[in-house]
Amino acid sequence: MTDASSAPAAKDEEEGPAGGPSRVGIPAPGGPAGSAAARAAPTADADADADAPTVLALVVPAPVRGVSGGPGGPEGDAGAGAGGKEGMPGAGLGGRRRLLAGRLARGLGELLITAGVLVALFLAYQLWVTDLFAARTQDHLHHQLVEQWNRPPVPPRPTSAAPARPAVPPVPLGDGVAILRVPRFGRDYAPVVVQGVSAADLRRGPGHIPGTAMPGQLGNFVVSGHRTTYGKPFNRLDELKVGDPLVVEVQDRYYTYRVTGSEVVLPNRVDVTDPVPKHPGVAPTRELITLTTCHPRFSASHRLIVYGELVDTMSKSAGLPPALRGE
Repeated sequence: MTDASSAPAAKDEEEGPAGGPSRVGIPAPGGPAGSAAARAAPTADADADADAPTVLALVVPAPVRGVSGGPGGPEGDAGAGAGGKEGMPGAGLGGRRRLLAGRLARGLGELLITAGVLVALFLAYQLWVTDLFAARTQDHLHHQLVEQWNRPPVPPRPTSAAPARPAVPPVPLGDGVAILRVPRFGRDYAPVVVQGVSAADLRRGPGHIPGTAMPGQLGNFVVSGHRTTYGKPFNRLDELKVGDPLVVEVQDRYYTYRVTGSEVVLPNRVDVTDPVPKHPGVAPTRELITLTTCHPRFSASHRLIVYGELVDTMSKSAGLPPALRGE
């Protein structure tokens, strides 16, 4: 016979505490629920306890949100709202977009780095490598010009007219015309001036503009040169002052010019190369020199012009001119 005091305990076990996990009775000898039932009926006699069935309380865990297969998993409401893949079709599309954006950003970054390296290499080539090429070319031009000057001159044909000042013979484009020396730039400054001002000619050295006067002749001897590349022969042209000597060496003499002024003009001001600078159509009465280069450095927006006038002519047989002797 079962004691009445054991019935409430069994009923409590089945219902469980309010708000806690539900308890289901499953026969299992020796389970923890059996001990709990025994504690819940301390007044039962030994016979009643022996006759009462042993009940095991199984604790069913509360639903865990976000666990696959549970109410809160991808199939449940929580999964649909918390980023479950099956429950949110847009999540996969957003992930692919983010992945694509990341790849594009990485590719753009690599492209910019490559472009930066190429620009740096180009600048290095323009600023330093071209100087090496120009130096080698200038060495060859010096050697070639000195050899040419050492050849015996061809005697002029006798004429009844008064002998004119010897002119520099015609020079092929790209070949050396004269050597320019500027004491302010140092004793080692002595670039060979080549005939022509094309891009190829100016890579070899400062170029004489064809059609303008030759060294020492009446008119305007015009020379253009690079300021930042290919040896940058006119890099320091802005340092010249009024009165500074400019010595032009040819086969048998030195022509010494003196700087008379300078200015910055637009590239279309070709009148500075006229026989009388800035006076088109006027006949020259003096021997002049004009040096031109880009201005400012690393830009071709303007031109720096330096003007000079012949003040002395000296034969090489008499030695160096005073300007080269430091006088």
